[in-house]
Amino acid sequence: MNVQVVVLDRRTRVRPPRGTIYLPGTSARTYGDVAPRGRCTIVAPKRARAAATIVPLVKGHAAWVAATAVTAATVAFGILNHRPGLPATYEVAHLETQMFRQEQHSPFADRWLQAEIADQIDEPRSETAEPLTRTVHTVRFARPVNVDSSEASVTFALAKDTSALSKRVKPEFDEVEQYLWEVYQREPVKKDSSGDFTWKDQAAAKRMSMSLQRYVISGMDPDFREQLYHAGRAMDADGLKWCILSAFRDDYRQSIASGLKAGAKNSRHGGSLRTGGYGHGQAIDVTGTEGTTMDQVWRWLDERGGKYGLHRPMPGYDPAHVQARRDWRKVAQNLRKQRNQLVQHERDEAAKVTLASLGRD
Repeated sequence: MNVQVVVLDRRTRVRPPRGTIYLPGTSARTYGDVAPRGRCTIVAPKRARAAATIVPLVKGHAAWVAATAVTAATVAFGILNHRPGLPATYEVAHLETQMFRQEQHSPFADRWLQAEIADQIDEPRSETAEPLTRTVHTVRFARPVNVDSSEASVTFALAKDTSALSKRVKPEFDEVEQYLWEVYQREPVKKDSSGDFTWKDQAAAKRMSMSLQRYVISGMDPDFREQLYHAGRAMDADGLKWCILSAFRDDYRQSIASGLKAGAKNSRHGGSLRTGGYGHGQAIDVTGTEGTTMDQVWRWLDERGGKYGLHRPMPGYDPAHVQARRDWRKVAQNLRKQRNQLVQHERDEAAKVTLASLGRD
């Protein structure tokens, strides 16, 4: 059987459609009423008839074209319908998650024991997993079952020895601040030649929303506190009971001070311009208490205060006033180093005693 195909002439202006064989549309017509048996005539559209030429095609060529079309259609169909399956090493997992809705007033032990997630499988797993099977997470809500609290009681015990924990917590005031606060309290009533001024430190501390200790002691410079600590311990060792009349003063506290004084912002007690304000006070007023006179305290400072970087700059006009002298920063650093070494030595000795006692036991 011969097949005739219409091939358009290149000289025509009508561009043929893409593809090897041109299949005409509804406008194409055939010559004759009946096509001869054994051959088929395909006619181009009306506009291209004049430029068409009939080329016979052998039966083998037609079979090859048909096989190519079938193969291409099969490949395209396979690509469009491709759905990858699960690898051989995978299997379908049947997961089930159980969630418990707790009672509002259930006991703590019940809530603790029921806060578990059960992973159970209701159906047996299939030996061969279907490639398009999806895993479904099932959520179940169940009311908690009654559990005997005597059989499953949950208790918590606090350690009796909290010394290790207390050592880790930094105290609000260090050793130096605590000592100077004790010295400040040795004479609760603060007074001088102008009268009682106890209320002034309290008013200034309240104005800054601080405790009295935080205001008068922590307001001083840390290096200056170190100097006072060592000098004060030395006076205590010599049997002198000294007391702090006035320590840190901010600009407000200095403005309500009486007697001979510096300007509100120019005071060594903590003036904002002179020292930098809170945390930088570099002067105090001292006196004696509990049988120790103020003259004894002042005399001791004149004789031995230089060792600790302290002096009385105005012994005639303001004898109670004590402040840091030059190189006081360096002196304070050396004193702090000695104190830390002493503290470490005491700790080492205490550890040795503890180890020795454990060895005897």
